[in-house]
Amino acid sequence: AEEGRALVTVAAGLVLVLAVSGLVEGFVTPSEVLPTWAKLLIGALVLAAYWAYTLVLGRRAVAEGETGDLREDLAGHTLAQAG
Repeated sequence: AEEGRALVTVAAGLVLVLAVSGLVEGFVTPSEVLPTWAKLLIGALVLAAYWAYTLVLGRRAVAEGETGDLREDLAGHTLAQAG
């Protein structure tokens, strides 16, 4: 159950990453107004932001012991009552 809840956190984070990449692919890549250097610059900035987010905030989260799981009081651990 712990791994499943942590996986939901990963999936939610990937939704954000895929949304940003979709915006870039949908609006920046096919743009005929933007010059090639601007498209490359936007792509490089998005990549740098992603890696900064991953490395800086990810390292901080690991150092604080975050696992992506819910706190124990919110996880819903219950035992079934014998009937």
